[in-house]
Amino acid sequence: MEVKLKKELKRNILLKSAYLLFTKKGYEKTTIGDIASRAGLGKGTFYLYFKDKEDIRNTLIILKSSQLLKKAVKEVKVINENEEFVERLINLADYLIDYLSYDRELLKFISKSLSWGLFMNSAKYESKSEDIIDLDMFIKELIQQNNVTLDNPELTIFTIIELVNSTVYSTVINSEPTTIEEFKPFLFDEIRLITSAHIVKQM
Repeated sequence: MEVKLKKELKRNILLKSAYLLFTKKGYEKTTIGDIASRAGLGKGTFYLYFKDKEDIRNTLIILKSSQLLKKAVKEVKVINENEEFVERLINLADYLIDYLSYDRELLKFISKSLSWGLFMNSAKYESKSEDIIDLDMFIKELIQQNNVTLDNPELTIFTIIELVNSTVYSTVINSEPTTIEEFKPFLFDEIRLITSAHIVKQM
């Protein structure tokens, strides 16, 4: 047990070091040696846990994306029975936007990879941490809790996350084509349209 804990600790230290360097120094300018040195570990130790720099970046994207979605679910209390399904999705989107607007380092890191990070259901990554969300199970539970049927739930949720992902960076960082606060009502109307179009009407 102690050996397993030490291995997990070293892996987590490498992940924290890599995230700090990627967000401060940039992915391209960061080397594996930099990551290992920052973690206080030997370069050879890095390769015991990750194949290469891309592997640790992908792990971080999946980890950070999952952690963000879990926070969103917890904070907006998705299982509130007084809200309609569409409005719960909008509350989730609103939380994601506000969180990324506040944590701009995270926004820049996962801005082009949020949906990929959430939909990368790889046992390789899921087995490494309890923080990795099982998105398939999450979508099924979300739908069951709200007593709705979607004709293609995975693609519907993916489209909504991708829509949020593709617009939040330009509106938050560059205020283009407008500010995020001005854009939110338009975005949320689009989410309502997308979701409503895929809800299967009960006979």
